[in-house]
Amino acid sequence: MAAVCVRTRDQLEALVDGELEASRGAELRAHLAECADCRAHHAEACSLPTRLAAVPSPEPPGALVADVLRSVRRERVPPLHLWGPLAIELALCLVALWYVSGLRGLYVLAQHTSSDVGALLAWGAGGAQLPAPPAGDVFLLLVCALLVATSLCHLVLLSRQSPRVLT
Repeated sequence: MAAVCVRTRDQLEALVDGELEASRGAELRAHLAECADCRAHHAEACSLPTRLAAVPSPEPPGALVADVLRSVRRERVPPLHLWGPLAIELALCLVALWYVSGLRGLYVLAQHTSSDVGALLAWGAGGAQLPAPPAGDVFLLLVCALLVATSLCHLVLLSRQSPRVLT
């Protein structure tokens, strides 16, 4: 088989579908006029759409749509499963903070946090100056712990929803 025949047969489908430029299509037709083997391949390529249309398609099973919808439908996560791990992590953070600073430290932390939130709300409403940044590493520890807990909670929920999400 000549190289020109190989190139011609590679482009027969494009010729049949009318996807070739006019000059290339003319070259292929000129080769088809000379080569009987390529003409036979061209005849098969031309008859392929008709032959495929004649093949009956099988009927899908009746439960196909229901089965597909059931497999792709997302299950709802109950609120306890959604917020439960976060509540546990928050309780662990509070225990760690209590261990580091005692009950008095937790009280002071809650008091400072509530006053800072109130000052930020007043500042946002235009009624006060911007509050000073919170003092102490305990507040930063709490914020970091809550961020880690939230991330862990979301990772657990994602892993329960679909193992393919994490792979």
